[in-house]
Amino acid sequence: MPFYAVAKGRTAGIYMTWPDCEAQVKGFPGARYKKFDSVLAAQEFITTQGNNKDTSSKAKQNVSSNAPKNTANLKRNFSTSTTQQNNDDIPKKKSKSNRKSKSSKDSDSEASDDLNNILIKQMNDIEKRLKGFGKGVDKIIKKSAKGERKSILIEPQGMQGASDNGDDFKFDEDGYVQVYTDGACSSNGKNGARAGLGVFWGEGHPLNISKPVSGRATNNCGEIQAATEAIRTAIDNGITKLAINTDSKFLINSVTKWISGWKRKGWKLASGEPVKNEKDFKELDSIQNKIDIKWIYVEAHRGIHGNEMADQLAKAGAAMYNK
Repeated sequence: MPFYAVAKGRTAGIYMTWPDCEAQVKGFPGARYKKFDSVLAAQEFITTQGNNKDTSSKAKQNVSSNAPKNTANLKRNFSTSTTQQNNDDIPKKKSKSNRKSKSSKDSDSEASDDLNNILIKQMNDIEKRLKGFGKGVDKIIKKSAKGERKSILIEPQGMQGASDNGDDFKFDEDGYVQVYTDGACSSNGKNGARAGLGVFWGEGHPLNISKPVSGRATNNCGEIQAATEAIRTAIDNGITKLAINTDSKFLINSVTKWISGWKRKGWKLASGEPVKNEKDFKELDSIQNKIDIKWIYVEAHRGIHGNEMADQLAKAGAAMYNK
């Protein structure tokens, strides 16, 4: 929120909008004003610039004569009655120079007091506005919570072990290394389809993988081969507990529910038809029991950072696909 400080103008003070500030300085000779990001900085500018020698009784008179034009902003009028009364009380036997010096000092003092009063009043007004703004935000949050879910960027909670250089792994609270896998395919199931796989270990991690699938170009082939690549990489790097985060329910159900039945039936479905991705599943099954694997389903395109990054890697891999 910007704060416009006017140290020298028609009415000194802090303004919340540029038009209000402009009205005080436009066409005003020697105007001093500046935009700030905080009230304290704006107040300091007015205090330091407003107390210079050239902000004397003339600046005070400008404040007084123009104050009625801004009663909606400052909610008060100013007068120089005190100064005038002080001038009337000065004995006439004193010289003109002494009277002028006394009047100038009184005017400067009164201008400083008025300026402080302006700042205090405006700071109170700003504080009220900020409180109102906070209440408005709370209402928006509560209303949003009741409505439809929005896509946001989510960083998985409870992760440890990640470093800035991207060489380390992220662990969950159970000690499983976290990895995100995904497959992508353009024109899936059609002629000219191009498929790829993505494996994401972390930002800038040297073990991240982006490559085209081998064999048929389908999305499921990308999902299966991505998981296989992740398991193989984990084994090669001495990882014994791996959590595979994937947005493919087909992959999770195949590995945790259906694959044992396929194997008993000679890699046949319940209908007697052969498993379409037999080669890919056999390769995955041959290594998945070498380490402890936890399969985790994540929703696609919901702003989950690891899933989004794996998706980008898979799409980049699909672009490299050549049959």
